[in-house]
Amino acid sequence: MSPPAPPVVVAPPAAMAEPPAVESAAAPASTAPPSAPPGAPPDATKPAAAEGAPSADAPKAEAKAEPAPNAAREVTYVVVPEGLKITVAGVKFLASSAAEQTGGGWGVKVSVEATSDDGKAHSLTKPKAGPLAFAGSVTRKGKSEPDHFGDERAGDGEEAVAGEKAVKLSRTWPIKGVRALAIGDSLDLQVALWGLGTDADSRRPVKQFFQVRMQVDKGKPKAIALPPASASGK
Repeated sequence: MSPPAPPVVVAPPAAMAEPPAVESAAAPASTAPPSAPPGAPPDATKPAAAEGAPSADAPKAEAKAEPAPNAAREVTYVVVPEGLKITVAGVKFLASSAAEQTGGGWGVKVSVEATSDDGKAHSLTKPKAGPLAFAGSVTRKGKSEPDHFGDERAGDGEEAVAGEKAVKLSRTWPIKGVRALAIGDSLDLQVALWGLGTDADSRRPVKQFFQVRMQVDKGKPKAIALPPASASGK
């Protein structure tokens, strides 16, 4: 039996709203060796040794285990006054969000600072709009069903994260084709990373990075960065 995926460690806020789930992937199940057919000799299931190959008793070189490409990654969240601290795959992030007036209504500016947490170099996928990917929904005043939106990736650049110097990332919402928020509207913004790894070949998405919630009433609204719903264990 394969080991279970590592648990997500989280320090959630006192009251946290409910959205999507932290990426996780179960390890492949182990398979048993084939059994010998009836009447076959005891060693029938063993492959024949090639001529000149070392015997079974010869010392074997220790094989280097390759990490599974879809193995679950442990993600930790800590809510702090500055926003949300996130640690994943050897990189430490500080995420924050703020409401901004735009297009006759309200939008959100998302800011993220990234630093290496393990002293190694790391790589972020950086398309034209930057490493941060947006998806989610808007519930408009007077409507019972939300309007959904999502990004389309264009380009494939790279943003390096190495050493103690923070790499600053930012992006604003609404994205193309979506109206800003008016009074009575609310936003559920899901933020992801297009790709994270030690280099370009090992990068893969962080699909449930964090979320931003905002409700527009009278006055300036407040955009709140929160862990994804899956981090709450619900």
